[in-house]
Amino acid sequence: MASNIPIYDQISQQIGSRRFDKVILALFVREREANRGDEKDYDRMIAEIEVRVEHRHAILLELEKFGSYQTINEALHCLKLAQQEDLDEIALLTKRRQACLRLATDKSRIINKLMTFK
Repeated sequence: MASNIPIYDQISQQIGSRRFDKVILALFVREREANRGDEKDYDRMIAEIEVRVEHRHAILLELEKFGSYQTINEALHCLKLAQQEDLDEIALLTKRRQACLRLATDKSRIINKLMTFK
């Protein structure tokens, strides 16, 4: 007999058990792994932006050595603005990464409680 919840039927068919605790456990394990995957993606994006910031910082140092010409000052200003935008993006991605870690930790706690529930 099929239940009224299609996701329950789908997961129970995939894990081969219709026991409620096993289906809920499988659901939380999937959510935890998805959050961990998101956290790894955010780490990768942060690393890419950090490399870009380091490269841009080296360019800024080289341009500052030339002195204060009008054309160089315009380029310096544009590069500094872009660098600040990248640093702001790193801060935002770090907050999102921490949120994913927090969710994964919460799911792990629920999983541990479900495993002792048996």
